[in-house]
Amino acid sequence: MYFAYRFDTTEDPQLLANALWHHKVAHQIVENQGAKELWLLDASQQPTVLQLIAIWKEDPSLLQNSLVNKPTERTAPTNLMAQVKRSPLTMIVLLISFVVAIITELGENLSLVSLFTISPFNVSNGHIYFMTLSDVMAKGEYWRLLTPAFLHFSVIHIVFNCLWVWDVGRKLEMMVGKFVWLFSVLITAVLSNVLQYYFSGYPIFGGLSGVVYGLIGFAWLLPILRPYYPVLIHKGLMIFFMIWLVVGYTSLPETMGLGRIANTAHTIGLISGLALCVCFWLFEVFFVKQQKYD
Repeated sequence: MYFAYRFDTTEDPQLLANALWHHKVAHQIVENQGAKELWLLDASQQPTVLQLIAIWKEDPSLLQNSLVNKPTERTAPTNLMAQVKRSPLTMIVLLISFVVAIITELGENLSLVSLFTISPFNVSNGHIYFMTLSDVMAKGEYWRLLTPAFLHFSVIHIVFNCLWVWDVGRKLEMMVGKFVWLFSVLITAVLSNVLQYYFSGYPIFGGLSGVVYGLIGFAWLLPILRPYYPVLIHKGLMIFFMIWLVVGYTSLPETMGLGRIANTAHTIGLISGLALCVCFWLFEVFFVKQQKYD
């Protein structure tokens, strides 16, 4: 975190914060000794921030106009590349998912699928044989706690998950930083996989759905706890995800041809995302605001 500006008690940082998010400047506004401070996640963006602060202090209406009149022609490729550069971990997760989907033929190649499931398995005489989680850990195959998240079993499955990871995940990565984002995704994926296996007792499941619900929960709660973060998940969208979570516990998805849903992973992912957001909030409240700026 890099200190950028300390607001006077008469200054409202909301318009400046909106402009910073508009210009893809990842930042946080924290309270320190009764005053609000602007901190940046990327020190290289300080020149842009200083220019916006200068405009904001001179005439806030000019800053508002810059938001409305910002040119967009011929910038789409540049903006896309900039988003990829600022959220590389999101892109890596998506690329791994696509590669795994291709080499496993979306779950059709069972011998390769077995390399990524939480337990190796084989099918013989119409029966499936697999190991307990304790046996898997005894063999030292710890990667299996994570790799089921990269397995997908249909085009709809991978497209739905990856679109949400891209839309919400990349924005969260820019907002909270790469370390927090990576830690949250790893914890969410592992917990979702382990508990899905524990409650189902069946190793052939997968997908980024648990991670998606974790990101959704984190992104929804964050601006509630810290109002200066932008709202990524609006009320209507959150209601949709909650309804779909409930639907997953019924036979409707199978009736619709979507197959059996690993809904425990969804639920654990959501709970993990909410819990991790609370941890992040407590970290900011009790640690970040105590940091001394340069």
